[in-house]
Amino acid sequence: MQITFDPHNENDCTTIARLLGTAFATAPDAAQPDAAQPDAAQPDAAPGLPDAAPGLPDAAPGLPDTDCHGMVHDDTIHSTPPSLNADGSWRAKRGQKEAYEAAIAAATCNDAPTPTPTPQGMPMPQPASAAPATPPAPIDYKTMAERFMAKMADPDGLPAEYEAIYADLSIGYDDLETNQTSIARLWHYMDAVDNGDDHDGCVRHAMSAD
Repeated sequence: MQITFDPHNENDCTTIARLLGTAFATAPDAAQPDAAQPDAAQPDAAPGLPDAAPGLPDAAPGLPDTDCHGMVHDDTIHSTPPSLNADGSWRAKRGQKEAYEAAIAAATCNDAPTPTPTPQGMPMPQPASAAPATPPAPIDYKTMAERFMAKMADPDGLPAEYEAIYADLSIGYDDLETNQTSIARLWHYMDAVDNGDDHDGCVRHAMSAD
């Protein structure tokens, strides 16, 4: 059967579509892109590092809490700001030598072990013969000079001008580098300074050590 229709006539097209069992269909919408997935949950920020330990109130940065005697720095007997002697003890405050030495004696006495009592009736052991004393090694000039220059640079390092120290210790400039007696006197003078002695006491200490 032949059907004639006008393809430009909407009614004819609708009729033919019904006859064929079809219907006009609109083109499907273009596939919409998937919605952007929500960002992955960000991990919690790493916990911060713990705050640095607060600085010690009585010790300068880089110095220990206690010295070699186990003593905490005390402004009444130790120099301020805190500093250490060569043996690891706190430096004494000038004019407080007796209190300083008493504090050291108390600290070291408390640390001394209690002697074990000897049972009754048992003989006391006799001490071994003391070995011959070994003479001290000569003090190196460079080591002494570096220590002395450091004290000269410190406003509180020396109790007197170096010219007065040289004069009172009978030290000459010409042979200081090779004169072991002069080197030793300056060294022992500085030891007395570290112990809190005044200039006269340092001179007596240095001269008595010859």
